Amino acid sequence: MDPVQIRILEKAEELFLKYGYSKTKMEEIASSLKISRKTLYKYYSNKQDLMEFYMDHKQSEIQKIIQEIADDETLTAVQKFSKMHRSLVEESPYVMNDLFIREISEMFPQHMERFKKRREKEIPESIGKIFNMAKMKGELRDGFMPEVAVHLFLSSIEMILSNKNSITIPLNIHEFQLEVVNVIFYGVLKR
Repeated sequence: MDPVQIRILEKAEELFLKYGYSKTKMEEIASSLKISRKTLYKYYSNKQDLMEFYMDHKQSEIQKIIQEIADDETLTAVQKFSKMHRSLVEESPYVMNDLFIREISEMFPQHMERFKKRREKEIPESIGKIFNMAKMKGELRDGFMPEVAVHLFLSSIEMILSNKNSITIPLNIHEFQLEVVNVIFYGVLKR
């Protein structure tokens, strides 16, 4: 991807988050980048094309980060798990803001569904890789069930990103994310 395309995506994301998808105009993106509309339309034929490319690019970016974490041999399983959880929350387009999420969910349901299906496939594979390595190193207790931990992991991310939980938790997202990792790896009982 060339530098102009990267700048366009970054500016589009900034404006989509600030004003919402429907209120952001292609002309505003071009003028705020100090490029011509012709240059912008050279890369994206319309705003929908730009949004679809942005969503695909964001998803690929997230998967690349997850894979790098899973492959990082300098981190322990707990560190990988924690870093992966934090990255998914911070990098996800779902965490942006409610208006943005509502709009893209309504206007791009097929992309949101594809994003969800890809997440449901690729994340468990990456987490499974972490657990398998930890098991080979003897870091996990006997009888540990990775499927349960993967489910808890994905459910906690979904809860954070949906922002629809009725329970008020006196923690910020990062503190909550760290506590989820601690509960999954260390449990709740004093040892």
